[in-house]
Amino acid sequence: MDLDEKDELLLLALERNARASVVTLARKIGLSRSATQERLFRLEREGVIQGYTVRLGQRTGAQRIRAWLLVSHTKYGSCAKTVPILQRIPEVRSAFSIAGDIDLLVEVTAGSIADLDRVRSRIRETPGVSDVATHIVLTAHFEGRNAADQAPAVLPNTIVQLKADGRGSL
Repeated sequence: MDLDEKDELLLLALERNARASVVTLARKIGLSRSATQERLFRLEREGVIQGYTVRLGQRTGAQRIRAWLLVSHTKYGSCAKTVPILQRIPEVRSAFSIAGDIDLLVEVTAGSIADLDRVRSRIRETPGVSDVATHIVLTAHFEGRNAADQAPAVLPNTIVQLKADGRGSL
């Protein structure tokens, strides 16, 4: 499905606030309420919008543990075989096939270290998985597109040079 500029603006607005009213969304993208509602229905029907979600912030009481698991496969393993198993694990929030030595990047949230260890072991025991490296998130500094709102602007006509060590210079 080809998305036009209004579709892209609508999706961006929903990424920032999925609870925004249709009237608010319509104002942001410059269309009528009915035209915006029809776009929402079409984007949902076409599978572009597959659902709406909540991003949890800091809560009082029990903290959830968030981790990224780096999954590698044996020569007999594959993402196509592993992903359906991951989809059945409630603590798995997302999974991404990535380029390089690692095959899958898996986001997990768990209620405790013991729960995280149980999930990690379940994934490691999956046929075709050769290794799972665990990286626990200490602090989430920003997430999603809101990061662009917080990032310092680069001045027009400024050249940014990235050096081999990853440091940038103007």
